[in-house]
Amino acid sequence: MNTLLQFIRDVLDPIGVVVGLIVAVPIFWTWWQVVFGEPRRLRRWHREAREQVGLRPAILIVDLLPGKNISTQAQHFIAQHEALKQIPQDRHFSIVRNESLTPETMPDFLTELREISARISHAGCDTIHCFYAGPVAAAACLGAEFANGARMHVYQHQNGTYLDFGPLRLIG
Repeated sequence: MNTLLQFIRDVLDPIGVVVGLIVAVPIFWTWWQVVFGEPRRLRRWHREAREQVGLRPAILIVDLLPGKNISTQAQHFIAQHEALKQIPQDRHFSIVRNESLTPETMPDFLTELREISARISHAGCDTIHCFYAGPVAAAACLGAEFANGARMHVYQHQNGTYLDFGPLRLIG
């Protein structure tokens, strides 16, 4: 029995300590990546994605507010933005309505949205730069329609100009 206890104390205990240290290194490394690495990588990806226009970008202007024409403001912003003004006119799409969106007019809006989505898809666009003004229900439909399609950047009007809030969907 003494030989067994001495064998455990002299041989197995040091081996257990070494194995414990070896196992602790990948556990600590994984913890570090989850806590500090992943959020930093996502922030860097988001910043880089905001700066890249895309290989075949498109512009989508959705103006659903009656009496307010954002098309002119958006076109002015696009003309001043170096990367966006390079997008050809055949990849500029818009949905403009002069009357309020109601539950009765929603099917017409959805039909028009699906037609625009099909045209964007047929054009082979990989990134959509979206300028949106309208009710939240229509924004949810817009997001649902483009959820599995091209990467979509949302531009928000703020302080007299548009800010690119980046892509709606982060890398998986």
